[in-house]
Amino acid sequence: MRFTAPTPFLSRPVRVCGIQYGLRPVADFSAFAEQVENYVDVGDDYDSDVIVFPELLAVQLLSCITRDFAPAEAMRRLAEQFTDGFEDLFLRLSIKYDRILVAGTHPRFVDGKLQNVASIFVPGHGPVHQPKLHLTPTERNVWHFEPGHEIHIIDTDFGKMGVSICYDVQFPEVARIQAEQGVQLLVVPYLTDDRRGYSRVTTCARARAVENQIYVVTAGMVGSLPLITDLTAQYAQSGVYTPSDFPFPMDGIATEAAPNSEMVLVGDIDLAVLDQTRAKGSVLNHQDAAQDGLHVTFDGRICVHRLPWLKQTDEPTVPPG
Repeated sequence: MRFTAPTPFLSRPVRVCGIQYGLRPVADFSAFAEQVENYVDVGDDYDSDVIVFPELLAVQLLSCITRDFAPAEAMRRLAEQFTDGFEDLFLRLSIKYDRILVAGTHPRFVDGKLQNVASIFVPGHGPVHQPKLHLTPTERNVWHFEPGHEIHIIDTDFGKMGVSICYDVQFPEVARIQAEQGVQLLVVPYLTDDRRGYSRVTTCARARAVENQIYVVTAGMVGSLPLITDLTAQYAQSGVYTPSDFPFPMDGIATEAAPNSEMVLVGDIDLAVLDQTRAKGSVLNHQDAAQDGLHVTFDGRICVHRLPWLKQTDEPTVPPG
């Protein structure tokens, strides 16, 4: 049989860094900022394009304010006292290190409602705020968050990326909408307190990679804040996950962190390989999903942030056709 060389294609490499953040008490905001910058500096040393922090990163700041309040009040205090400083810190670090930073999540008031919001910082641009769409019972009933109703797509110089916060990745419709909008890199900041929660997030993250033929990067929290309700234990094993086909690792895992250890995860991905696999792979999930007629509708708002980000555009929520 005559050998046929593969068709050449232009590579679109991206180096991603997941921060498996070590939660521990800090004395003040400066100590928190120092720990955050240390992780960004490590990601910078590895020349990472995107650096991802875990969900509810800012809860570490609860250790430097009074503990005599209920959990819901604690989240409100974080939003009221630290939102400006948190945002200024990541704006500064994004510019200083010239990296895209996904700052985990932070409690924020949005139109008077307390939400769990991931912020994405691209050098030279204002932050994009992605609210969590689905809330766990703890978030609803203990912390009193309210769900968001927006999906944000970030158009970077390497391609489109999106964020799915922890529980959100367990709903395949969200990733399907993001993929239909062109997302090829999905980042998942998460916070889970035991191995069962981690397993739910990771199993679903890997499923989203296969279903949509995308890369998925997860970043979880380890460590604890002693005697602070719901934050006394965390479990994480962060990873970079791929579709399951010949150009990728056999098990669909590009790399994973050591379980439940404070560390930094770095992995190389190539978005051009996704293009090639979507066109000529063993299976054509992305292509077939676009043709099967089972499109997902969303009654919220889809916002696409395009470079050079001179303006924000609202895309239709109902796919064409």
